[in-house]
Amino acid sequence: MRGFSSVFHLGIRHIAEGTDHLLFLLALLLPAPLFYRARRWREFAGVRHGFVQILKVVTAFTVGHSMTLALAASGIVHVPGRPIEVLIAVSILISAIHAVRPLFPGREAFIAAGFGLVHGLAFASTLAALGLHGWERAESILAFNLGIEAMQLLVVVCIMPSLMLLSRTKLYTPFRLIGATCAGLAACGWIAERSSNHALGVDAVVDGLAKHSVTLASSLFVVALAANFLLTTRLGRIHNNAL
Repeated sequence: MRGFSSVFHLGIRHIAEGTDHLLFLLALLLPAPLFYRARRWREFAGVRHGFVQILKVVTAFTVGHSMTLALAASGIVHVPGRPIEVLIAVSILISAIHAVRPLFPGREAFIAAGFGLVHGLAFASTLAALGLHGWERAESILAFNLGIEAMQLLVVVCIMPSLMLLSRTKLYTPFRLIGATCAGLAACGWIAERSSNHALGVDAVVDGLAKHSVTLASSLFVVALAANFLLTTRLGRIHNNAL
Protein backbone atom coordinates (compact mmCIF):
# COMPACT_ATOMS: atom_id res chain seq x y z
CA MET A 1 0.00 0.00 0.00
CA ARG A 2 2.90 2.37 0.65
CA GLY A 3 4.13 1.67 -2.88
CA PHE A 4 0.65 2.23 -4.31
CA SER A 5 0.34 5.51 -2.42
CA SER A 6 3.78 6.66 -3.57
CA VAL A 7 3.02 6.03 -7.24
CA PHE A 8 -0.44 7.61 -6.83
CA HIS A 9 1.19 10.78 -5.54
CA LEU A 10 3.75 10.54 -8.35
CA GLY A 11 0.83 10.65 -10.81
CA ILE A 12 -0.61 13.71 -9.05
CA ARG A 13 2.73 15.48 -9.12
CA HIS A 14 3.38 14.52 -12.74
CA ILE A 15 0.16 16.10 -14.03
CA ALA A 16 0.49 19.08 -11.66
CA GLU A 17 3.96 19.78 -13.05
CA GLY A 18 3.02 18.75 -16.59
CA THR A 19 1.78 22.17 -17.68
CA ASP A 20 1.69 21.11 -21.33
CA HIS A 21 -0.84 18.34 -20.60
CA LEU A 22 -3.07 20.67 -18.61
CA LEU A 23 -2.75 23.45 -21.17
CA PHE A 24 -4.03 21.14 -23.91
CA LEU A 25 -7.05 20.17 -21.83
CA LEU A 26 -7.85 23.72 -20.70
CA ALA A 27 -7.55 25.16 -24.23
CA LEU A 28 -9.93 22.49 -25.48
CA LEU A 29 -12.41 23.38 -22.73
CA LEU A 30 -12.47 27.12 -23.48
CA PRO A 31 -15.27 26.98 -26.08
CA ALA A 32 -17.22 24.22 -24.25
CA PRO A 33 -19.91 26.55 -22.76
CA LEU A 34 -20.62 28.30 -26.09
CA PHE A 35 -22.97 27.81 -29.04
CA TYR A 36 -21.42 27.22 -32.45
CA ARG A 37 -23.15 28.98 -35.31
CA ALA A 38 -22.10 30.38 -38.73
CA ARG A 39 -18.53 29.10 -38.27
CA ARG A 40 -17.98 31.05 -35.08
CA TRP A 41 -18.31 30.65 -31.33
CA ARG A 42 -21.35 32.54 -30.17
CA GLU A 43 -23.24 33.15 -26.91
CA PHE A 44 -23.52 31.10 -23.73
CA ALA A 45 -25.24 27.77 -24.48
CA GLY A 46 -26.41 27.01 -20.95
CA VAL A 47 -25.04 25.19 -17.91
CA ARG A 48 -26.25 21.77 -19.04
CA HIS A 49 -24.67 22.11 -22.48
CA GLY A 50 -21.39 23.32 -21.02
CA PHE A 51 -21.28 20.61 -18.38
CA VAL A 52 -22.00 17.86 -20.93
CA GLN A 53 -19.31 19.16 -23.30
CA ILE A 54 -16.72 19.37 -20.54
CA LEU A 55 -17.64 15.88 -19.31
CA LYS A 56 -17.28 14.46 -22.83
CA VAL A 57 -13.88 16.08 -23.40
CA VAL A 58 -12.44 15.05 -20.03
CA THR A 59 -13.76 11.49 -20.31
CA ALA A 60 -12.44 11.08 -23.85
CA PHE A 61 -9.02 12.42 -22.87
CA THR A 62 -8.96 10.01 -19.92
CA VAL A 63 -9.85 7.00 -22.09
CA GLY A 64 -7.25 7.94 -24.68
CA HIS A 65 -4.29 8.44 -22.39
CA SER A 66 -5.23 5.49 -20.15
CA MET A 67 -5.01 3.11 -23.11
CA THR A 68 -1.55 4.12 -24.29
CA LEU A 69 -0.28 4.55 -20.73
CA ALA A 70 -1.12 0.91 -20.02
CA LEU A 71 0.29 -0.33 -23.34
CA ALA A 72 3.52 1.67 -23.20
CA ALA A 73 4.17 1.10 -19.48
CA SER A 74 3.69 -2.65 -20.06
CA GLY A 75 6.31 -2.60 -22.80
CA ILE A 76 3.84 -3.49 -25.57
CA VAL A 77 4.26 -0.15 -27.38
CA HIS A 78 7.44 1.89 -27.61
CA VAL A 79 7.76 5.29 -29.29
CA PRO A 80 10.79 7.64 -29.07
CA GLY A 81 10.28 10.48 -26.63
CA ARG A 82 11.09 13.52 -28.79
CA PRO A 83 8.38 12.98 -31.47
CA ILE A 84 5.83 12.46 -28.69
CA GLU A 85 6.81 15.72 -26.98
CA VAL A 86 6.54 17.58 -30.30
CA LEU A 87 3.10 16.06 -30.96
CA ILE A 88 1.94 17.13 -27.49
CA ALA A 89 2.91 20.72 -28.33
CA VAL A 90 1.08 20.38 -31.68
CA SER A 91 -2.03 19.19 -29.81
CA ILE A 92 -1.96 22.37 -27.69
CA LEU A 93 -1.60 24.55 -30.79
CA ILE A 94 -4.56 22.86 -32.51
CA SER A 95 -6.79 23.15 -29.45
CA ALA A 96 -5.79 26.82 -29.05
CA ILE A 97 -6.67 27.59 -32.68
CA HIS A 98 -9.98 25.77 -32.20
CA ALA A 99 -10.74 27.96 -29.18
CA VAL A 100 -10.34 31.04 -31.38
CA ARG A 101 -12.04 29.78 -34.54
CA PRO A 102 -13.89 26.44 -34.66
CA LEU A 103 -11.95 23.72 -36.46
CA PHE A 104 -13.94 20.66 -35.34
CA PRO A 105 -17.10 21.89 -33.56
CA GLY A 106 -19.02 19.09 -31.89
CA ARG A 107 -16.11 16.67 -32.30
CA GLU A 108 -13.96 17.88 -29.42
CA ALA A 109 -14.30 14.54 -27.63
CA PHE A 110 -12.78 12.68 -30.60
CA ILE A 111 -9.87 15.12 -30.72
CA ALA A 112 -9.36 14.77 -26.95
CA ALA A 113 -9.33 10.97 -27.28
CA GLY A 114 -6.97 11.01 -30.24
CA PHE A 115 -4.44 13.34 -28.69
CA GLY A 116 -4.99 11.59 -25.36
CA LEU A 117 -3.31 8.55 -26.95
CA VAL A 118 -0.24 10.72 -27.54
CA HIS A 119 -0.24 12.19 -24.04
CA GLY A 120 -0.49 8.69 -22.54
CA LEU A 121 2.77 7.70 -24.21
CA ALA A 122 4.48 10.62 -22.47
CA PHE A 123 2.97 9.62 -19.11
CA ALA A 124 4.34 6.11 -19.55
CA SER A 125 7.94 7.31 -19.72
CA THR A 126 7.78 8.23 -16.03
CA LEU A 127 6.67 4.73 -15.06
CA ALA A 128 9.25 3.10 -17.31
CA ALA A 129 11.99 4.86 -15.32
CA LEU A 130 10.87 2.99 -12.17
CA GLY A 131 11.95 -0.34 -13.65
CA LEU A 132 9.05 -2.35 -12.18
CA HIS A 133 7.93 -5.79 -13.38
CA GLY A 134 5.05 -8.21 -13.00
CA TRP A 135 2.39 -7.36 -10.44
CA GLU A 136 4.29 -4.29 -9.25
CA ARG A 137 4.14 -2.87 -12.78
CA ALA A 138 0.39 -3.50 -13.08
CA GLU A 139 -0.20 -1.95 -9.67
CA SER A 140 1.93 1.09 -10.54
CA ILE A 141 0.02 1.65 -13.81
CA LEU A 142 -3.28 1.71 -11.90
CA ALA A 143 -1.97 3.94 -9.10
CA PHE A 144 -0.23 6.36 -11.48
CA ASN A 145 -3.31 6.67 -13.69
CA LEU A 146 -5.57 7.27 -10.69
CA GLY A 147 -3.21 10.00 -9.51
CA ILE A 148 -3.34 11.65 -12.94
CA GLU A 149 -7.15 11.48 -12.97
CA ALA A 150 -7.44 12.88 -9.44
CA MET A 151 -5.32 15.92 -10.27
CA GLN A 152 -6.97 16.40 -13.64
CA LEU A 153 -10.43 16.27 -12.03
CA LEU A 154 -9.38 18.75 -9.37
CA VAL A 155 -8.21 21.24 -12.01
CA VAL A 156 -11.43 20.88 -14.01
CA VAL A 157 -13.64 21.24 -10.91
CA CYS A 158 -11.75 24.39 -9.91
CA ILE A 159 -11.90 26.05 -13.33
CA MET A 160 -15.34 24.92 -14.54
CA PRO A 161 -17.46 27.31 -12.38
CA SER A 162 -15.43 30.29 -13.60
CA LEU A 163 -15.84 29.26 -17.24
CA MET A 164 -19.59 28.82 -16.79
CA LEU A 165 -20.06 32.14 -15.02
CA LEU A 166 -17.79 34.19 -17.25
CA SER A 167 -19.19 32.73 -20.48
CA ARG A 168 -22.54 34.37 -19.63
CA THR A 169 -20.92 37.80 -19.97
CA LYS A 170 -19.21 39.84 -22.69
CA LEU A 171 -15.91 39.43 -20.88
CA TYR A 172 -15.67 35.83 -22.00
CA THR A 173 -14.76 36.65 -25.59
CA PRO A 174 -11.56 38.59 -24.76
CA PHE A 175 -10.75 36.06 -22.01
CA ARG A 176 -11.12 33.16 -24.46
CA LEU A 177 -9.06 34.89 -27.15
CA ILE A 178 -6.28 35.92 -24.77
CA GLY A 179 -6.17 32.46 -23.15
CA ALA A 180 -6.08 30.71 -26.51
CA THR A 181 -3.40 33.07 -27.85
CA CYS A 182 -1.17 32.47 -24.82
CA ALA A 183 -1.61 28.71 -25.16
CA GLY A 184 -0.84 28.92 -28.88
CA LEU A 185 2.32 30.95 -28.32
CA ALA A 186 3.52 28.50 -25.68
CA ALA A 187 2.81 25.62 -28.06
CA CYS A 188 4.78 27.27 -30.88
CA GLY A 189 7.70 27.79 -28.50
CA TRP A 190 7.59 24.16 -27.37
CA ILE A 191 7.42 22.92 -30.98
CA ALA A 192 10.53 24.95 -31.81
CA GLU A 193 12.33 23.81 -28.65
CA ARG A 194 11.48 20.14 -28.93
CA SER A 195 12.18 19.95 -32.65
CA SER A 196 15.59 21.60 -32.44
CA ASN A 197 16.55 20.57 -28.89
CA HIS A 198 17.44 24.20 -28.11
CA ALA A 199 15.92 25.80 -25.01
CA LEU A 200 14.03 29.04 -25.62
CA GLY A 201 12.85 29.60 -22.06
CA VAL A 202 9.23 28.56 -22.64
CA ASP A 203 9.22 26.16 -19.69
CA ALA A 204 10.53 28.86 -17.35
CA VAL A 205 7.75 31.26 -18.33
CA VAL A 206 4.95 28.70 -18.19
CA ASP A 207 6.19 27.11 -14.97
CA GLY A 208 6.51 30.57 -13.42
CA LEU A 209 2.85 31.25 -14.15
CA ALA A 210 1.86 27.78 -12.97
CA LYS A 211 3.34 28.50 -9.54
CA HIS A 212 0.66 31.18 -9.14
CA SER A 213 -2.14 28.95 -10.47
CA VAL A 214 -4.15 29.08 -7.24
CA THR A 215 -4.03 32.88 -7.17
CA LEU A 216 -4.88 33.11 -10.86
CA ALA A 217 -7.80 30.67 -10.54
CA SER A 218 -9.14 32.49 -7.48
CA SER A 219 -8.87 35.86 -9.21
CA LEU A 220 -10.67 34.49 -12.26
CA PHE A 221 -13.51 33.22 -10.07
CA VAL A 222 -13.85 36.62 -8.34
CA VAL A 223 -13.93 38.41 -11.71
CA ALA A 224 -16.53 35.93 -12.99
CA LEU A 225 -18.72 36.51 -9.92
CA ALA A 226 -18.43 40.29 -10.23
CA ALA A 227 -19.23 40.22 -13.94
CA ASN A 228 -22.31 38.07 -13.30
CA PHE A 229 -23.44 40.36 -10.50
CA LEU A 230 -23.23 43.36 -12.82
CA LEU A 231 -25.05 41.45 -15.55
CA THR A 232 -27.84 40.39 -13.19
CA THR A 233 -28.17 43.95 -11.87
CA ARG A 234 -28.39 45.39 -15.39
CA LEU A 235 -30.96 42.82 -16.48
CA GLY A 236 -33.00 43.56 -13.34
CA ARG A 237 -33.04 47.26 -14.13
CA ILE A 238 -34.11 46.59 -17.71
CA HIS A 239 -36.91 44.37 -16.44
CA ASN A 240 -38.09 46.99 -13.93
CA ASN A 241 -38.05 49.74 -16.57
CA ALA A 242 -40.05 47.53 -18.91
CA LEU A 243 -42.71 47.12 -16.19
